[in-house]
Amino acid sequence: MVKRSRSDFLAANLPQLQNLIKRDSRSYRDEFLQQWRHYESKLDIFRDKPDADVEQFGELITFISHVTHCYLEDCAAFPQQIVDLLSTHYQILEPDLRRTMVQALVLLRNKDLITTTSLLSLFFTLFRAKDKQLRSLLHNHIVNDIKSANAKSKNNKLNKTLQNFMYTMLKDSNEIAAKKSLEVMIDLYGKNVWHDAKTVNVIAEACFSPSIKLCAPALHFFLGTNDKKDDEDDSDVDVPNLESMKHMMHVNKKKKSKKNALDKAMATVKRKERSRARAEIFNFSALHLLNDPQGFAEKLFSRLKHTTSTNSFRFEVRLQMMNLVSRLIGVHKLILLGFYEYLISFLKPHQREVTAILAYAAQSSHELVPPDALALVVQAIADNFVWNNVSSEVVTAGLNGLREICARCPLAMSETLLQSLIEDYKNTREKGPMNAARSLLGLYREVNPEMLRKKDRGKSATVNLKDFKPAQYGEVKAEDLLDGADLLQPRVKTVKKEGAAAQEDGWEGWEEAGSDDDEEAESEDEDEGWEDAVSGEAATEKGQEGWEGWEEASLDGEEVASSSEDEDEAEEVKVETTTVVTEEVEEEVVEKSAIPSPAKKQKLGLAAEKIFTDEDFRKLKKIQQIKAAERLSGLPSSTADEDLDLDSEPDSDEDEGNADVVDVSRIMKGIKRKDDYEARLASIKDGREGKEYGSRKGKDERSSKTNREKSKKTKAFMMMVHKKSVVGKAKRSLRDKQKVLRAHIKKQKSGK
Repeated sequence: MVKRSRSDFLAANLPQLQNLIKRDSRSYRDEFLQQWRHYESKLDIFRDKPDADVEQFGELITFISHVTHCYLEDCAAFPQQIVDLLSTHYQILEPDLRRTMVQALVLLRNKDLITTTSLLSLFFTLFRAKDKQLRSLLHNHIVNDIKSANAKSKNNKLNKTLQNFMYTMLKDSNEIAAKKSLEVMIDLYGKNVWHDAKTVNVIAEACFSPSIKLCAPALHFFLGTNDKKDDEDDSDVDVPNLESMKHMMHVNKKKKSKKNALDKAMATVKRKERSRARAEIFNFSALHLLNDPQGFAEKLFSRLKHTTSTNSFRFEVRLQMMNLVSRLIGVHKLILLGFYEYLISFLKPHQREVTAILAYAAQSSHELVPPDALALVVQAIADNFVWNNVSSEVVTAGLNGLREICARCPLAMSETLLQSLIEDYKNTREKGPMNAARSLLGLYREVNPEMLRKKDRGKSATVNLKDFKPAQYGEVKAEDLLDGADLLQPRVKTVKKEGAAAQEDGWEGWEEAGSDDDEEAESEDEDEGWEDAVSGEAATEKGQEGWEGWEEASLDGEEVASSSEDEDEAEEVKVETTTVVTEEVEEEVVEKSAIPSPAKKQKLGLAAEKIFTDEDFRKLKKIQQIKAAERLSGLPSSTADEDLDLDSEPDSDEDEGNADVVDVSRIMKGIKRKDDYEARLASIKDGREGKEYGSRKGKDERSSKTNREKSKKTKAFMMMVHKKSVVGKAKRSLRDKQKVLRAHIKKQKSGK
């Protein structure tokens, strides 16, 4: 047997040669060059005949891709060769070899031996290949590569190039490739990598694609963006149990591997705690990043009408288009009057998914829609849903839909229709319609009680009706302060001082600043001079005297106007001084007018001095709830001096959420369907948990006794003489008495 040399053994064992080259590349350069020449010969054969010796050629590609970084000069052409092979022959390559080449390119990209632009453009082209596993591999690599390229800072040049390429891929003739490109963009948006307006508007173009495979994901993207959260890389990693690991370290033999495992688990726990404590990144909704919401809504609605008439799309897709149009109208306050006429044909009780359509009708309502357009929708709902020949569930859904529409556009409801609905259903036997009608009544008690009858307005609405003014179409009420903000201001107890007449004027600090009696007298003369100067001519002379005294004091004894001077000069001095005093008084009045008045400043209170935090808004919400409860109950309103429990948590509102989106549960509120047998049985078992059933005899001292025990000792015979068992004993026949006696004897014997 011929002994094989080491070089022959390594040539046949590529994984071991790969390991040795990574450790010492210089020593094994000759062995690598031998395999490189082998690869080049296989490459020439493959170019002539792509299906020849595929397995060995794939092994050589994998081997060279792992050691390329060790021999960069020798393998400089290797990445481009694999790229050319894939771009030319990807349709006819065997799936295993094609996947091997892609994995080799991914490995080279991770080692930064090939540029991102050239590689990703090839990978988008490979989406056309009919290989599901390959497309999944490409999708994951593209998303992770772009995410890592934008990890430290935004790579705008790369993003712009790839976005332009993806925009062309969305128009590709191959639906699968276009769909995978769209999924990549949606995934990058969900991971906050490409969270800009350009990405959103490129995805918006897919809503108008003739292919339903592109249109449906794009619609779902705009409808489900708020629910989609960014998945971290360690989101699927379970948090290890540190206590059990520490116990195992204490009980079992201490090893270095176990200590390393414990340290790794501790690092995982700390990383997850840091991720939970990290501040949330606020992301605008995709609907707010559209360049032209009105044009997009009109174009989408035109396509919705076309697909409805031709029945080209499934009903579920048309329902999503209807939902998106209604949400666009509600979010951006658009005017699209034809949409309401389109909805009327679907507002019928037997219509499929009619509760969702009712929600879309309410979702597309806002205060800027002309009431005449929505009045047709309201009338259609009232005619088709709210009448005697339909079930109570239908009436409840119709009234709830009307309430949601009128909450956004109260003018859409006519006074006659409102009074008729409330009169017919506010006292009905069925709880669903009754509660829905009363919720509609409560809504109009707040928004416009004038539309209600006097008996339906309620106490609070009737009391406040004098000062109430209903909002007209297009009217916007601007509030200058927050309701309840004054109650957040802490109470300050003022201390009154005796003889504080100057405190009321706000001059107490100024008076205390002077220490000498002369200064106080001087200040009093100044005040008298100011008041007399403003009052009139007679007072002007007194003001002049006061100002002359001030001037004499300031000039250190020099006389400004002496008695020896002529009277003309004295008159000129008086006139000049009066003019100066008058001008200074006017300037002071102008300055005071620019400052907010004390009453206005007191009215604004804390809102003019403080920026409210989330905690303050939470307390404000609690105050508003208390005020609303007081209005409904007719109690007097609370003041700042009363002790309100502002630190308690506000009551949770089940309807709280995004006001622009109407959930179907609001339309179905109050509708209770009968449970099936399994559901009733499950509720019965849930109700029995934690409860004891059966006799409590002997378990406690006050347990009851059976009737037989009571009849033996406690009851007299005359109380039982007319009992059926006693009467029956007396009337027994002889044979029956024998049977009872024999049975008794037999029982006694068996007992012995």
